[in-house]
Amino acid sequence: MKLYLSLLLAVCINSLTAQSIIQINDTLTAHRYEFSALAKWHNKILLVPQNRRNVIDSIYLIDSSEIEQSLQKNNIAAHTTFVIKNLRHAGPRKDSLYINNILLEKYDGFEASVVKNDTIFFSFEADTAFCYLVKGIIDERTKSINMLRDTLHIPNTYPIDNAGYESLALLPGKDSLIAFFECNKDVETARAFMFGTDLKGAPKPVEWQRPLYFRITDIYALNDSELIGINRLFTSKAYPYERDDYIQCENLSTVEKQLTNGGTIDTCFNQLVKLKITNNKISWQPLAFISLGDADNYEGIAPFKDGVLIVVDGEPGNNPCKLVYMQLK
Repeated sequence: MKLYLSLLLAVCINSLTAQSIIQINDTLTAHRYEFSALAKWHNKILLVPQNRRNVIDSIYLIDSSEIEQSLQKNNIAAHTTFVIKNLRHAGPRKDSLYINNILLEKYDGFEASVVKNDTIFFSFEADTAFCYLVKGIIDERTKSINMLRDTLHIPNTYPIDNAGYESLALLPGKDSLIAFFECNKDVETARAFMFGTDLKGAPKPVEWQRPLYFRITDIYALNDSELIGINRLFTSKAYPYERDDYIQCENLSTVEKQLTNGGTIDTCFNQLVKLKITNNKISWQPLAFISLGDADNYEGIAPFKDGVLIVVDGEPGNNPCKLVYMQLK
């Protein structure tokens, strides 16, 4: 049976987003999928569920032509399902994971993904003690992803509970991956890490030229030195803790200067940012305002046509998942 996903069209005009919604009836919009990443494989877009509290050992693929038809004609975008093999969940809270016979303890879910040819890389998040990179092979014939034994531990940066490397990009000319920790609030502590696609050897740290407040939730590379990512502030009266963890000990007047389009330190905020790596230093600039909505927890990004696709994961608050197109040219 084919699966369908609601596709939301958003066009960025003068830093504001005009949105057109395609309404369809599909269970994949349920918040339990908690999509945490998007990736691109040949002509397909991959949607990756977080995959712990709700064990969903699959990813979902949309052909680019289906998305194009949805944007042009407001019709259904069909999905196919690829099963993730060689995983086994363990523990009463599903907080341990076997990849083949390798045990990763205190596992907390998939957070980032990127594809090189038919090899797919994932970032697994856990507590503040560790984050792992793993990889698998995409098999189109069997509609599966076969996880390999290759794993790489990435050093922790900030001691923030339930924080890890939410962003992963491929630098094709260098045959390297780069992983970004979700918090990068100062230049003394914040680091991204670069490493070979063989997942061998120690990661190489990359420093920030100036702080980027709030979370980086996903990213992709334009080339070996330029990237586009999602910058997200989430807060609410009932749950200010995430915001406070990410700006603890920082000057609030300095932090608020990063907010635009009516955002304040007490509201949610989403923007796209463009990163540039020069002489092993990361600089950034705002690219496009997305939303102030508390339900718009954008967790994944991938290039598409003259813009980007971004996905809302449905958490917190049991919100429906949705996929958004933003035109940038």
